[in-house]
Amino acid sequence: MEIEKSFAKYAHYTVKQTLGKGAQGKVKLGLDEDKQVALKFVQFSKEIEKEMQIHRGLNHKNLIKLLNFHVNEEYTKRSGKKEIKSCLVYDYMKDGELYEYLSQTGPFKEETARTFFHQLIDVLSYLHGQGLAHRDLKPENILFKDGQLKVSDLGFATFVGGNQGDGVLASFKGTISYMAPEILVRQKYVGQSVDIFAAGIILYLMMTAQLPFKQANAKDQLYNLICTNRFDQFWAYKEKSGIPRFSNELKTLINSMLAFDPLQRPTLSEIISTSWYQGATISNEIVVKLLNARKLKIQAQQDKENLQKLLEKQKRQAANQNQQLTVGIGNFKRGEEDINIDLTIKRELKRFKQTDVILPFEPNQIFVKLIENMDKFANKISYVDDKKYRLHYWFLQNNEEFEMAIQLVHGPVEFTVGLDFELIKGNGLEFYQKKYQVEDMLLQIE
Repeated sequence: MEIEKSFAKYAHYTVKQTLGKGAQGKVKLGLDEDKQVALKFVQFSKEIEKEMQIHRGLNHKNLIKLLNFHVNEEYTKRSGKKEIKSCLVYDYMKDGELYEYLSQTGPFKEETARTFFHQLIDVLSYLHGQGLAHRDLKPENILFKDGQLKVSDLGFATFVGGNQGDGVLASFKGTISYMAPEILVRQKYVGQSVDIFAAGIILYLMMTAQLPFKQANAKDQLYNLICTNRFDQFWAYKEKSGIPRFSNELKTLINSMLAFDPLQRPTLSEIISTSWYQGATISNEIVVKLLNARKLKIQAQQDKENLQKLLEKQKRQAANQNQQLTVGIGNFKRGEEDINIDLTIKRELKRFKQTDVILPFEPNQIFVKLIENMDKFANKISYVDDKKYRLHYWFLQNNEEFEMAIQLVHGPVEFTVGLDFELIKGNGLEFYQKKYQVEDMLLQIE
């Protein structure tokens, strides 16, 4: 059997899977004892030092928390290889990012979008009140935890006073699709105003799950309409293309936030005073339920894609093994001799533990059958490890959850594979009924 999976180590953190990758480096899930954290590994530089110094003094409910930072500490990979890395440690945002929700589950309803927009404007008010501009607002940098929006990544944040103390900035920072026009044409700009432009793009995105234009340049028809203040034509085009019809109040707000002339954009206090902003919102309890429903939808799609990939992989491995049982669960070997174990012998060999069935087949072949026939026994596969040959069936019956683990193990005699069944959740009677159904299916394998 394969040994338990080991994990990388950094300082006193256990380093687990990669959560994402940005311009500055990878972000990984870490464990600080039992607490989950996000570890952002970076090349230490003056820019990173500036980000740390800015972020460490900030505290707002809609801003991700910087918990710690480490400079040039030892990182031990799973292989045992050691490296020196620097790392910013953040609170882990367990509910994902805005980009994922919009790209995979579609737009929000107006009251939901307004609720999140309130939180975005609230944290922008805080940052601007601290004399800071974010300069890289985008859905990938907006995360969620416990129903609350959290702005992240202050790598481009800076003090709005500018190097000359004149209140204008000049550096080309941000992400093209969310950059204000004055940045794109390399003019000096006001930090607060470019954040408002980006927030307008994000508001439109939350309502439509698409950008208002294809490319942020004058050759793009829709971008050109925005830059030339022809919003009537812009909205007419959008409504013909099938986006939901926006209220006049919402159109007016977005038009003002996306104004080509930064002096025409509203201040945050003016945004807050608009009739659309003052409309109905939803409670945090409802937000949590809505996000959970969307997470389940995303996870179901990911599970479907992952299982399809796994099934294809297992089929390829089974085809390539050519009767050599040497993968994963032990050194199984089948030579040229025939192995004829009929159904009666299979049933007699069935239990060398209370919950095991023994089969004279390749582990990949059995694993493929368990995946292919999942819908006969369960609603979904809630866990799968194709290297250890372990999976969990999850199903709901009479409003009660059940979960059953199936693990391939060594059989009691040569050329056999055992299946160990384990009840994870639910009652024993249902467990044994499902177990016998799975066994009967496997015993029909020819």
